[in-house]
Amino acid sequence: MEKDCILAFDIGTSGVKASLVLRHGDVLDSTYHGYLTRHQPGFVEQDPQDWWHATLSCLTELTQRQPEYPPQAIVMSGQMQDVILCDAQGHLAPAILYSDTRAAAEIAVVQNRLGEMRLRQVTGNLQDAASLLAKLLWVKNHWREVYEKAQVLFMGAHDYVTWRLCGAQVTDWTTASTTGLLDLNSNAWAYDFLDALELRKDWLPTLTAADQPVGRLDEALAKLTNLPQGIPIYHGAGDAATTTLGAGAGEAGRLYIYLGTSGWLATTTMFDPVDPTSGVFNLRHVNAEKLILIGPMLTAAGNLEWLREQFGDLEVLGAKQTGLDAYQQITSLAEQVPPGCEGVLYLPYLAGERAPFRDPHARGVFFGLSRSTLRFHLYRAVLEGVAFGMKTIYHTLPESAQQQSDRGIRVAGGGARSRLWTQIIADVFNRRVELLANPGDVAVRGAALIAARALGWYSDYDPPAYFPAEQICEPQTEAVERYGRLYEVFRDLYPTLKPSFERLATSHAHEAVDKEETRLRTL
Repeated sequence: MEKDCILAFDIGTSGVKASLVLRHGDVLDSTYHGYLTRHQPGFVEQDPQDWWHATLSCLTELTQRQPEYPPQAIVMSGQMQDVILCDAQGHLAPAILYSDTRAAAEIAVVQNRLGEMRLRQVTGNLQDAASLLAKLLWVKNHWREVYEKAQVLFMGAHDYVTWRLCGAQVTDWTTASTTGLLDLNSNAWAYDFLDALELRKDWLPTLTAADQPVGRLDEALAKLTNLPQGIPIYHGAGDAATTTLGAGAGEAGRLYIYLGTSGWLATTTMFDPVDPTSGVFNLRHVNAEKLILIGPMLTAAGNLEWLREQFGDLEVLGAKQTGLDAYQQITSLAEQVPPGCEGVLYLPYLAGERAPFRDPHARGVFFGLSRSTLRFHLYRAVLEGVAFGMKTIYHTLPESAQQQSDRGIRVAGGGARSRLWTQIIADVFNRRVELLANPGDVAVRGAALIAARALGWYSDYDPPAYFPAEQICEPQTEAVERYGRLYEVFRDLYPTLKPSFERLATSHAHEAVDKEETRLRTL
């Protein structure tokens, strides 16, 4: 039992992470291989072959480094809401990623034919240019040859890699629920939507439970990777589901916050969809009787990345000289400022927002600057602004879900490495906050938990001791009171500024048109 482990993969947006996860949840070893993303205005693409090569590289590296730990299973996770079109030989075109918005014209057709109310009622979520319905129309209109030649449509990066591993043409319930193609209540494909839009149905993958084996490692791959032939392969689930499991929120009764470049606040509930106009997404859980309610924040730790790039030159220089991390230096300086930043607030909407409101025109704002404001104040204000933003999302959850925070809130993701940020969240929410140990491993550990439960190692998704906390922060009374007063101001800022954001966006659009007309006249 000491050497029992599972090989878990997370096929992410920037690269593949592979980890050997021991029975009790510790990560024995990990490796990572990155790949490129191609960006054009509205277009975000990756090459699926890069996913496969990165996966094989991770496979061989881990097995060479840990030959004494043969895994009992392979399980997958990864980015969701992609469009990956393949024939029997492989992919036919670049993968269209979830953040791609090329289908802006097509979503208008989808909404006109199906009706926004019907879309919400069937899918449980709002649909926009990121919806696969719109993107499939775009493919039909612009990649006609690919549309007609494709034999299978995959919707997640881990769908594609699973297919390459064992030939299974499947997707999981969580990934499917992000696409606009799934009837949330029946947990089946919404074939009538495809009929209404005159889109193909024959290429849809089979819906499968995350904990069902979909194949076994064949002889050729076993020899290539030095893994045991015939070990089961589990498709697993999309990254939102595996992160939820890995954060210890796989069973009802726990809230968690994920602080990546983007982020979210989420919880597991019994199957009771909420109104998606609140900004909260209804995602299928790996357990068919449950839902994941997830309120996304478009820019979470990305606000701190932007701050470091624009204002943190001295801290970056200091980091090079001392060997410390620039973010550690920034947060240590932020710690010198009292809670509330002496009246400086920050709206964390650098790229617009999706919850608790949907507004692509919303932008970041520093509010309350004075002659005595130092850059240290800006550093802390950004940390506090993200925490305040998460609290506005929290207040959109049903009362029953909000009450789950009485057990405390767990924090994961790269941004969770900041102890100061964890304490700020505890004070803003007035709740006990647990910073999970190795917060960057939550997705692979959650994927491993799916296979571990399927193998009979655990009876549920909340095994004792699987989620050790590196730090526990209790709310501090004085800071709680101060943040309570400032939160009321923060909450009023966006509604007050919304008309100004709209006018600013209109003005910027006119300037862009004028600039283009001037350029054309000079040709």
